[in-house]
Amino acid sequence: GNHGAGFIRESLQGIPPAPGSVGLHNLGNSCYLNSIVQCMNHMEPLTQYFLKGNYVGELNNNNPLGSGGMVAKAYAALLNDMWSGDYSILVPRTLKQTVANFAPQFNNSHQHDCQEFCSFLMDGIHEDLNRVKTKPYVEELEGMGMDDQQAAIESWRKHLLRHDSVMVDRCQGLHRSHVTCPKCGRESIKFDVYSTISLPLAPKKDRSAIPLSECLERFTAGEQLDQNNAWYCSNCKRHVCALKMIALWSTPDILVLHLKRFKFDSNGAGGIVRTKVTDTVKFPIDRLDMRPYVLGPIDESAPPVYKLFGVSEHSGPTANSGHYTATVRNSRDGKWYRYNDSHVGSSSGEASVTGGAYLLFYQRIKGSSRWAGMEKITQQRNIDPFNALEKDQDGFTQVKTKRKRKGKNCL
Repeated sequence: GNHGAGFIRESLQGIPPAPGSVGLHNLGNSCYLNSIVQCMNHMEPLTQYFLKGNYVGELNNNNPLGSGGMVAKAYAALLNDMWSGDYSILVPRTLKQTVANFAPQFNNSHQHDCQEFCSFLMDGIHEDLNRVKTKPYVEELEGMGMDDQQAAIESWRKHLLRHDSVMVDRCQGLHRSHVTCPKCGRESIKFDVYSTISLPLAPKKDRSAIPLSECLERFTAGEQLDQNNAWYCSNCKRHVCALKMIALWSTPDILVLHLKRFKFDSNGAGGIVRTKVTDTVKFPIDRLDMRPYVLGPIDESAPPVYKLFGVSEHSGPTANSGHYTATVRNSRDGKWYRYNDSHVGSSSGEASVTGGAYLLFYQRIKGSSRWAGMEKITQQRNIDPFNALEKDQDGFTQVKTKRKRKGKNCL
């Protein structure tokens, strides 16, 4: 909420309760930012990369999709202050202003959906540190009729033509989407890159907790697309409400799960009713085994088994109102702390399992696996992961425009 409005807040020198566990002042409804920064601060591989200064040599100042390196530099400066041991409370003013310049929707003192902020911050950091200096046009790969593993490798190589950064190394994986036209049966298989998995919640009638496994099973169960997300069938030459199945192909070192608590339903009179699912989701703290949900190959030296290290929590009726807090496992001392803006207190992993848990941050327990395992796979097959740009018969680099899919009625 709106705790910080009207005050000029200053950082407070002092010894934090633990290294890297520093309170963040609220700058007027900026708890959405504080909650995300507290969780991301304990993404160990990412934070170490910044604290060691590795980012300096990778700043991409000329990327039109980035902020000229400003977001990455502001984030690095905040992390350095958080881990300096000199402050008990910090003011994240520079980071907030820098992100607002890059993503103008945050350039105000309104409450925002912390999940949207999280993806903007992660994307801003990615583009500011993107090792690709000039992005070619890349045609999407159609995986139908190809061996899945081959299609996954080629899709990832296409991704690397435009995206290559510490975020791609540690925070991105692939999912496989299989779409079928209900009219003619035409099928399409695509391997898409994700950095967050959005999980559907089905409220329980008996008010008991929803197991996380149930949310993961629902995510992979398949859905009929609605008219807003209609798919263009090139065979029928029209948009159709296709059947879509999603499977996780690979999972990255840092796995972010988004519990879809906020629903938008029409009230029948053309208006939108926003509702929030407040059921508790029972998620594991020390061991989340993703093996049952991963379709691609599993590397036993870095298996998809995770420990929870952060939960971004929301209280209130809608994502754009109410208040955000965080419960986070400190990457240095392994203890749990609760962050409510400038207040930091001891907590436990169990205390984060509430009806307010909104974003769950997990880290791979054993080993480390660049590109969610794809680096090792390309090495084993002796494939160059870069230089995947293909030419068509006439020697021109292929270009494909994106089809607009919005607002077409299903037939």
